Amino acid sequence: MKILVYGAGTIGSVFAGKLALSGYQITVLARGKRLVELKENGIVLFSPDSNREEIVKVNVIETLLPDDIFHYILVVMQKTQVDSVLPVLSQNKSKNIIFMVNTASGYNDWIHAVGKERLMLGFPSAGGERVNGRVNHFIGKGLVRIFQTTTFSEYSGENTKRLKKIIGIFNDSGIPSVISNNMDMWQKTHVAMVTSIANALYGYDGNNYALSRSYADIKLMVLGIKEGFNVLTKLEIKVTPSKLYYFKFLPAFLIAWIFKVIMGTKFAEIAMAKHTLAAKSEMICLQNEFDVLIKKSGVRTPSIDKLRRNLLKDG
Repeated sequence: MKILVYGAGTIGSVFAGKLALSGYQITVLARGKRLVELKENGIVLFSPDSNREEIVKVNVIETLLPDDIFHYILVVMQKTQVDSVLPVLSQNKSKNIIFMVNTASGYNDWIHAVGKERLMLGFPSAGGERVNGRVNHFIGKGLVRIFQTTTFSEYSGENTKRLKKIIGIFNDSGIPSVISNNMDMWQKTHVAMVTSIANALYGYDGNNYALSRSYADIKLMVLGIKEGFNVLTKLEIKVTPSKLYYFKFLPAFLIAWIFKVIMGTKFAEIAMAKHTLAAKSEMICLQNEFDVLIKKSGVRTPSIDKLRRNLLKDG
Protein backbone atom coordinates (compact mmCIF):
# COMPACT_ATOMS: atom_id res chain seq x y z
CA MET A 1 0.00 0.00 0.00
CA LYS A 2 1.68 3.20 -1.24
CA ILE A 3 0.51 6.39 0.47
CA LEU A 4 1.68 9.95 -0.10
CA VAL A 5 1.32 12.50 2.68
CA TYR A 6 1.27 15.86 0.90
CA GLY A 7 2.35 18.26 3.64
CA ALA A 8 5.05 17.74 6.26
CA GLY A 9 3.69 19.90 9.07
CA THR A 10 2.82 18.57 12.50
CA ILE A 11 -0.25 16.54 11.59
CA GLY A 12 1.16 15.32 8.29
CA SER A 13 4.28 14.15 10.13
CA VAL A 14 2.22 12.36 12.80
CA PHE A 15 0.13 10.52 10.22
CA ALA A 16 3.12 9.65 8.04
CA GLY A 17 5.12 8.42 11.02
CA LYS A 18 2.38 6.28 12.52
CA LEU A 19 1.39 4.73 9.19
CA ALA A 20 5.04 3.98 8.38
CA LEU A 21 5.58 2.39 11.80
CA SER A 22 2.66 0.08 11.01
CA GLY A 23 4.36 -1.16 7.86
CA TYR A 24 2.76 0.94 5.13
CA GLN A 25 4.92 2.34 2.34
CA ILE A 26 4.84 6.05 3.09
CA THR A 27 6.18 8.95 1.06
CA VAL A 28 6.14 12.54 2.34
CA LEU A 29 6.22 15.60 0.14
CA ALA A 30 8.24 18.32 1.86
CA ARG A 31 10.27 21.38 0.97
CA GLY A 32 12.99 23.60 2.37
CA LYS A 33 14.31 22.96 5.86
CA ARG A 34 11.71 20.28 6.54
CA LEU A 35 12.83 18.34 3.47
CA VAL A 36 16.40 18.31 4.80
CA GLU A 37 15.29 17.30 8.30
CA LEU A 38 13.29 14.34 7.02
CA LYS A 39 16.04 13.10 4.73
CA GLU A 40 18.69 13.34 7.44
CA ASN A 41 16.78 12.33 10.57
CA GLY A 42 13.48 10.79 9.48
CA ILE A 43 10.26 11.62 11.30
CA VAL A 44 10.86 12.08 15.02
CA LEU A 45 7.67 11.75 17.07
CA PHE A 46 7.42 12.49 20.78
CA SER A 47 4.34 11.83 22.90
CA PRO A 48 4.20 13.99 26.06
CA ASP A 49 1.60 11.61 27.52
CA SER A 50 3.83 8.54 27.39
CA ASN A 51 7.18 10.36 27.30
CA ARG A 52 8.03 8.12 24.33
CA GLU A 53 10.06 9.01 21.27
CA GLU A 54 9.71 7.18 17.95
CA ILE A 55 11.92 7.64 14.90
CA VAL A 56 10.97 6.34 11.47
CA LYS A 57 12.52 6.74 8.05
CA VAL A 58 10.17 7.48 5.14
CA ASN A 59 10.57 8.22 1.46
CA VAL A 60 10.78 11.96 0.85
CA ILE A 61 10.06 13.85 -2.37
CA GLU A 62 10.06 17.54 -3.23
CA THR A 63 7.82 17.40 -6.30
CA LEU A 64 4.81 15.29 -7.28
CA LEU A 65 4.91 14.27 -10.94
CA PRO A 66 1.85 13.25 -12.99
CA ASP A 67 2.98 9.62 -13.16
CA ASP A 68 3.84 9.28 -9.44
CA ILE A 69 1.00 6.88 -8.61
CA PHE A 70 -0.13 6.22 -5.03
CA HIS A 71 -3.05 4.23 -3.65
CA TYR A 72 -3.97 7.28 -1.56
CA ILE A 73 -2.76 10.87 -1.45
CA LEU A 74 -3.45 12.57 1.90
CA VAL A 75 -3.48 16.35 1.52
CA VAL A 76 -2.71 17.55 5.05
CA MET A 77 -2.23 21.30 5.22
CA GLN A 78 -3.85 24.58 6.18
CA LYS A 79 -6.71 25.95 4.10
CA THR A 80 -4.58 28.93 3.06
CA GLN A 81 -2.03 26.59 1.44
CA VAL A 82 -4.34 24.35 -0.59
CA ASP A 83 -4.91 26.53 -3.66
CA SER A 84 -1.20 26.44 -4.52
CA VAL A 85 -1.16 22.61 -4.78
CA LEU A 86 -4.39 22.11 -6.75
CA PRO A 87 -2.70 22.43 -10.19
CA VAL A 88 -0.21 19.70 -9.21
CA LEU A 89 -2.94 17.39 -7.92
CA SER A 90 -5.04 17.97 -11.03
CA GLN A 91 -2.21 16.60 -13.20
CA ASN A 92 -1.41 13.59 -11.02
CA LYS A 93 -3.05 10.30 -12.01
CA SER A 94 -3.61 8.78 -8.56
CA LYS A 95 -7.24 7.76 -8.10
CA ASN A 96 -7.87 8.50 -4.42
CA ILE A 97 -7.08 12.01 -3.14
CA ILE A 98 -8.16 12.81 0.43
CA PHE A 99 -8.29 16.46 1.46
CA MET A 100 -7.79 16.67 5.24
CA VAL A 101 -8.24 20.42 5.33
CA ASN A 102 -10.29 22.83 7.46
CA THR A 103 -13.05 24.51 5.49
CA ALA A 104 -16.59 25.85 5.82
CA SER A 105 -17.00 26.95 2.21
CA GLY A 106 -17.57 23.64 0.44
CA TYR A 107 -15.51 21.76 -2.11
CA ASN A 108 -16.09 23.32 -5.53
CA ASP A 109 -12.45 24.24 -6.12
CA TRP A 110 -11.28 20.77 -5.16
CA ILE A 111 -13.87 19.14 -7.40
CA HIS A 112 -12.76 21.33 -10.30
CA ALA A 113 -9.14 20.28 -9.70
CA VAL A 114 -9.42 16.52 -9.18
CA GLY A 115 -13.00 15.57 -10.08
CA LYS A 116 -15.77 14.15 -7.91
CA GLU A 117 -14.72 10.56 -8.62
CA ARG A 118 -11.25 11.04 -7.11
CA LEU A 119 -12.21 13.38 -4.27
CA MET A 120 -12.33 12.04 -0.73
CA LEU A 121 -12.56 14.06 2.46
CA GLY A 122 -11.24 13.80 5.97
CA PHE A 123 -10.22 15.62 9.09
CA PRO A 124 -7.68 14.75 11.79
CA SER A 125 -8.02 14.42 15.51
CA ALA A 126 -4.38 15.16 16.17
CA GLY A 127 -2.23 18.16 16.93
CA GLY A 128 0.95 19.49 18.45
CA GLU A 129 4.05 21.40 17.43
CA ARG A 130 7.44 20.88 15.79
CA VAL A 131 10.44 21.84 17.91
CA ASN A 132 13.93 21.48 16.42
CA GLY A 133 12.70 18.81 14.03
CA ARG A 134 10.89 16.80 16.69
CA VAL A 135 7.09 16.57 16.58
CA ASN A 136 5.49 16.83 20.01
CA HIS A 137 2.03 15.48 19.39
CA PHE A 138 -1.23 13.99 20.54
CA ILE A 139 -3.70 11.68 18.77
CA GLY A 140 -7.40 11.81 19.57
CA LYS A 141 -8.05 8.75 21.71
CA GLY A 142 -10.11 7.89 24.78
CA LEU A 143 -12.11 10.76 26.25
CA VAL A 144 -10.82 13.14 23.59
CA ARG A 145 -13.13 11.38 21.16
CA ILE A 146 -16.10 12.93 22.98
CA PHE A 147 -15.13 16.07 21.08
CA GLN A 148 -13.49 14.80 17.91
CA THR A 149 -12.29 11.63 16.18
CA THR A 150 -10.29 11.42 12.97
CA THR A 151 -13.01 11.21 10.33
CA PHE A 152 -13.20 10.24 6.64
CA SER A 153 -15.93 10.54 4.03
CA GLU A 154 -16.75 10.17 0.40
CA TYR A 155 -17.91 13.39 -1.25
CA SER A 156 -21.03 11.47 -2.27
CA GLY A 157 -21.65 10.27 1.29
CA GLU A 158 -21.52 6.64 0.17
CA ASN A 159 -19.86 3.93 2.23
CA THR A 160 -17.38 2.61 -0.33
CA LYS A 161 -14.68 -0.04 -0.35
CA ARG A 162 -11.88 2.54 -0.61
CA LEU A 163 -13.36 4.47 2.33
CA LYS A 164 -13.48 1.37 4.51
CA LYS A 165 -9.90 0.59 3.46
CA ILE A 166 -8.45 3.92 4.61
CA ILE A 167 -10.39 3.66 7.88
CA GLY A 168 -8.82 0.25 8.43
CA ILE A 169 -5.34 1.55 7.66
CA PHE A 170 -5.65 4.36 10.20
CA ASN A 171 -7.16 2.17 12.90
CA ASP A 172 -4.41 -0.41 12.34
CA SER A 173 -1.88 2.39 12.86
CA GLY A 174 -3.24 3.45 16.23
CA ILE A 175 -5.22 6.43 14.94
CA PRO A 176 -8.90 5.84 15.84
CA SER A 177 -11.00 6.78 12.81
CA VAL A 178 -14.65 6.79 11.80
CA ILE A 179 -16.83 7.42 8.75
CA SER A 180 -19.10 10.42 8.19
CA ASN A 181 -21.86 10.36 5.56
CA ASN A 182 -21.89 14.18 5.30
CA MET A 183 -18.47 15.75 5.67
CA ASP A 184 -19.69 19.19 4.63
CA MET A 185 -22.01 19.36 7.65
CA TRP A 186 -19.25 17.85 9.81
CA GLN A 187 -16.74 20.50 8.77
CA LYS A 188 -19.14 23.42 9.10
CA THR A 189 -19.88 22.19 12.63
CA HIS A 190 -16.18 21.94 13.34
CA VAL A 191 -15.53 25.48 12.12
CA ALA A 192 -18.40 26.76 14.27
CA MET A 193 -16.57 25.30 17.27
CA VAL A 194 -12.94 25.94 16.46
CA THR A 195 -13.34 29.62 15.58
CA SER A 196 -14.83 30.48 18.97
CA ILE A 197 -12.22 28.38 20.80
CA ALA A 198 -9.35 29.93 18.84
CA ASN A 199 -10.68 33.46 19.26
CA ALA A 200 -11.00 32.97 23.02
CA LEU A 201 -7.38 31.80 23.09
CA TYR A 202 -6.23 34.82 21.07
CA GLY A 203 -7.62 36.98 23.88
CA TYR A 204 -4.86 35.48 26.04
CA ASP A 205 -2.14 35.37 23.37
CA GLY A 206 -2.63 31.62 23.06
CA ASN A 207 -2.11 30.90 26.76
CA ASN A 208 -4.69 28.23 27.52
CA TYR A 209 -3.79 28.16 31.22
CA ALA A 210 -4.55 31.86 31.57
CA LEU A 211 -7.83 31.40 29.69
CA SER A 212 -8.77 28.53 32.00
CA ARG A 213 -8.65 30.90 34.97
CA SER A 214 -11.38 33.15 33.52
CA TYR A 215 -14.83 31.62 33.87
CA ALA A 216 -16.34 34.67 32.15
CA ASP A 217 -14.27 34.25 28.99
CA ILE A 218 -14.72 30.48 28.93
CA LYS A 219 -18.48 31.03 29.14
CA LEU A 220 -18.26 33.61 26.34
CA MET A 221 -16.47 30.98 24.23
CA VAL A 222 -19.22 28.43 24.93
CA LEU A 223 -21.91 30.97 24.07
CA GLY A 224 -20.06 31.62 20.80
CA ILE A 225 -20.16 27.92 19.96
CA LYS A 226 -23.87 27.79 20.79
CA GLU A 227 -24.51 30.78 18.53
CA GLY A 228 -22.55 29.08 15.75
CA PHE A 229 -24.72 25.99 16.09
CA ASN A 230 -27.82 28.20 15.96
CA VAL A 231 -26.53 29.63 12.68
CA LEU A 232 -26.18 26.11 11.26
CA THR A 233 -29.64 25.09 12.47
CA LYS A 234 -31.21 28.16 10.85
CA LEU A 235 -29.54 27.18 7.57
CA GLU A 236 -30.84 23.59 7.97
CA ILE A 237 -27.30 22.28 8.43
CA LYS A 238 -27.37 19.47 10.97
CA VAL A 239 -24.86 19.63 13.83
CA THR A 240 -22.54 16.73 12.99
CA PRO A 241 -21.59 14.36 14.56
CA SER A 242 -24.74 14.09 16.66
CA LYS A 243 -22.70 13.56 19.86
CA LEU A 244 -22.09 17.33 19.84
CA TYR A 245 -25.77 18.04 20.43
CA TYR A 246 -24.98 18.50 24.12
CA PHE A 247 -23.74 21.97 23.14
CA LYS A 248 -27.26 22.85 22.04
CA PHE A 249 -29.14 21.46 25.03
CA LEU A 250 -26.87 21.67 28.10
CA PRO A 251 -26.80 25.08 29.80
CA ALA A 252 -23.81 27.28 29.00
CA PHE A 253 -22.70 27.54 32.64
CA LEU A 254 -22.33 23.77 32.92
CA ILE A 255 -20.39 23.37 29.64
CA ALA A 256 -18.23 26.33 30.70
CA TRP A 257 -17.15 24.58 33.89
CA ILE A 258 -16.20 21.50 31.87
CA PHE A 259 -14.14 23.59 29.45
CA LYS A 260 -12.56 25.48 32.33
CA VAL A 261 -11.03 22.20 33.45
CA ILE A 262 -10.07 21.13 29.92
CA MET A 263 -8.36 24.43 29.13
CA GLY A 264 -6.06 24.01 32.10
CA THR A 265 -4.52 20.79 30.76
CA LYS A 266 -1.46 19.85 28.74
CA PHE A 267 -3.87 18.42 26.17
CA ALA A 268 -5.35 21.87 25.56
CA GLU A 269 -1.87 23.35 25.25
CA ILE A 270 -0.74 20.85 22.62
CA ALA A 271 -4.02 20.20 20.82
CA MET A 272 -5.54 23.68 20.81
CA ALA A 273 -3.24 26.51 21.87
CA LYS A 274 -0.15 25.55 19.88
CA HIS A 275 -2.09 25.11 16.66
CA THR A 276 -4.01 28.34 17.24
CA LEU A 277 -0.77 30.31 17.49
CA ALA A 278 0.75 28.64 14.43
CA ALA A 279 -2.31 29.02 12.22
CA LYS A 280 -3.67 32.54 12.68
CA SER A 281 -3.93 33.19 8.94
CA GLU A 282 -6.00 30.02 8.59
CA MET A 283 -8.21 31.06 11.50
CA ILE A 284 -8.87 34.41 9.84
CA CYS A 285 -9.81 32.54 6.67
CA LEU A 286 -12.15 30.20 8.55
CA GLN A 287 -13.78 33.06 10.45
CA ASN A 288 -14.40 34.84 7.15
CA GLU A 289 -15.98 31.68 5.75
CA PHE A 290 -18.21 31.28 8.78
CA ASP A 291 -19.16 34.95 8.69
CA VAL A 292 -20.68 34.29 5.26
CA LEU A 293 -22.92 31.67 6.89
CA ILE A 294 -23.80 34.03 9.75
CA LYS A 295 -24.86 36.74 7.31
CA LYS A 296 -26.87 34.27 5.26
CA SER A 297 -28.68 32.96 8.34
CA GLY A 298 -29.64 36.34 9.76
CA VAL A 299 -28.97 35.00 13.29
CA ARG A 300 -27.68 37.50 15.86
CA THR A 301 -24.27 36.48 17.23
CA PRO A 302 -23.20 38.93 19.96
CA SER A 303 -20.77 36.47 21.59
CA ILE A 304 -19.11 35.60 18.27
CA ASP A 305 -18.85 39.34 17.56
CA LYS A 306 -16.98 39.92 20.84
CA LEU A 307 -14.68 36.92 20.28
CA ARG A 308 -13.90 38.04 16.72
CA ARG A 309 -12.27 41.18 18.11
CA ASN A 310 -9.54 39.02 19.67
CA LEU A 311 -8.76 37.52 16.26
CA LEU A 312 -8.48 40.91 14.58
CA LYS A 313 -6.86 42.93 17.37
CA ASP A 314 -3.38 42.68 15.83
CA GLY A 315 -4.66 43.26 12.31
